[in-house]
This record gives sequence, C-alpha cells and structure tokens, in this order.
Amino acid sequence: MSLLHPYFIVAIAYMLFFSVQEVFGKKVEKKWLWFLGIYLILLVGFRDNVGPDYGSYKALYVYSDTKSYYSIFMKMLHMEGPEQLEVEWLYTLVNKILLNVFNAPFYVLTLVVAICATFFKIEYTEDNTFYPFTFTLFMFFPFFFIGESGQIRQNLGTFIVYFAVRYIKERKFWHYLFFIFLASGIHTVCYLFLPMYWLARVPLNKTVMLILIIISVFLSPFEIYRVFGSFLDSMTSDNILVKGLNGYMDESSERLNGGFGVPELMMMILTFFLFAFDTKMKELYPYYEYHRNYAVIGICSYFIFRNNPVFSSRLVGAFIGFSYVLIPNTMYVASGGKKKMIYSFIIALVIFNFLVFSSFFNIKIGRFTIELYKNHILP
Repeated sequence: MSLLHPYFIVAIAYMLFFSVQEVFGKKVEKKWLWFLGIYLILLVGFRDNVGPDYGSYKALYVYSDTKSYYSIFMKMLHMEGPEQLEVEWLYTLVNKILLNVFNAPFYVLTLVVAICATFFKIEYTEDNTFYPFTFTLFMFFPFFFIGESGQIRQNLGTFIVYFAVRYIKERKFWHYLFFIFLASGIHTVCYLFLPMYWLARVPLNKTVMLILIIISVFLSPFEIYRVFGSFLDSMTSDNILVKGLNGYMDESSERLNGGFGVPELMMMILTFFLFAFDTKMKELYPYYEYHRNYAVIGICSYFIFRNNPVFSSRLVGAFIGFSYVLIPNTMYVASGGKKKMIYSFIIALVIFNFLVFSSFFNIKIGRFTIELYKNHILP
C-alpha cells in the first residue's frame, strides 16, 4: 500500500468536515464547495507528470497542432476533411488554439480542462443532492483519480452532460441538445445520453427493474454487444490512451471470466439502495426517477458489457457515475437511526475504496504518492 500525498489528505479532511455538518447540522453554503473546487483545480490543473495517461495526453496535445482548422470544422459537421481526426473536434480545437495561438505549455490545457470539469461538476452536484460534500467524498476514490486526473476527456464530457440534466427537468430540449453537441465534441461516448431526455421520464416499478436486471445478468456471458460491431469501439477507443487506461485499472482474469470483484460489489450495493428506498424516494425526493432510470441503465449495461473491460468501464461508468448520487440521497428520506447507519456505511465505503485503490498500486502508478506527486506551482 502506498501513502497518498498530503495535498489529497487535506481535501479529504475538508470534505469530511463539511459532510458531517450538512448531514447532521444545517445546509452548508455553496461558497465552501467552490473553495474545495478551486483547491482541487490547483491539484489537477497544475499537476506535473501526474496521472495514468499524462504522457499520452501530452503527446496528443502536440499532435493536435498538426490538424487544420478546416479539418476540425468538417469533423464538427460529421464530414470528412482533408485530414483524419482521431480525437473529437472540440477537444482537438481547444488543444490547437492553446498551442497554435498562445504557444501554451501543456499544464495550461490541464488547467483549462480542470476548470471546466470542476464548474460543471459543482453545478451538477448542487442541483442533484442535498449532500454535495458527502457525494463528492463518496466519489473521490477512485473517480477523482481516474476522471479529473486521468481520463480527462470522458470526465469533462460526462460532467457537461450531467450539468445538462437541468434542461431535462425544465423540458428544454434544444438546450439539452446543445450541451450533448458540446459534450460529444469532447468525447463520443456522450452521444449515449441523448435518449435520456425521453428515457429519464419512463415510469418504472420494482418488478420491471428486477426483470431488466435479471435479463442483463443472464445475457452477460453471451456478449451481445458484439452485434454493434465497430460502433461501440469508436465510442470507447482513445487510440494511444487506451493503453494508459488498461495499465491503470486492475482487471484480474478471474473477475473477467465470471469471478466476483469490486465492480460487482458496487453494483450489488447500488441495486440494494435502489430497491430498499424506491418507494420513499418517489414520494419525497424531487426528480428521483431520473436518477433511478440512469441507475437501472447503468446496472444493466454493466452486466451486458461485463466481459469487455473497456466497455464495462467507459460506457457503463458514464451512467453509473450519475446514478451513485442515489446512495447519499437516501439519507434525505431516512429516519434518524437509519440516516446515521447510511452515513456510517458511506464513510466505511470511502475507506474501503481507498484501501482497494491503494492495494492495486494505482496511487503509485498514477504518481499520487507523497514521493511522486509533483505540481508546477505548489511546493
């Protein structure tokens, strides 16, 4: 097990302090969440050779400057230009402008991406839970290190989509479509969220949810996703980045061949909360049905794509990341004793995820340890 750098320990302590306040005290002002966001932006935006895919993204930064603006424009229109773009148009455009116009060092790109991702993450968190610090702490391991500090393209794209859920609530289709357009310009996987404008409002009950999940578990060994051919490959392939992801995620051959691992455990936990609190959440929590539908899609997709480590992490992770907000939200409808039990379970799960994250040496591989983490402006 490796020792996490004190910078991250400070963030964890900060989140835990305000988490206790918001759960057992009064609502915490949003400005304290922004202070956390600014601090995390410094840690992520100015990191120096930190993150499992840092080198790959740095190479991609230089490579983007070889593409013409006309080719980027044609890619935006989903047409072929004189040059082939291996990465989505908006991300390539941001890279090219920073390098071609401003001759900016690579950490300026990571800073810009960190600022955008943090803005959308805070707005989405504030919109969808009464416990933003608890949810952020709950998602810190491993999502902060795989997302904001790792797969920055998919992380930014999905948080743009998460932010746009407010337009599903307001029934503003063109607003939602615009943000899907922007998000898909960062990462193609965000196209999968377009049907959610309609699917988020589909009525489900426990019987239907159970049937869907059981069918998905049954279909898992048959790898039915192969019928989609190269379509799903295009959504998940990052070319030079795939190697970085696979080197960072510890996928044992035993689990991929039908064994039981941490992902299956998390699916069980999410499923339990989904069924145990469904009735009360429908009665008391605003827009709970949207979160529930995302969760069902995520759980079913996980089992369908389970035999493919890239699909089961990238495609499914986009939906699961949203649906995990259900777990802390259940405290809103729980009584005093149950609320304490749920909170204790969340903190225990944070500790568990940290231990698992450390035991797989992901902290060291990502250079997040006290001896390996470096920052351009922090000592």
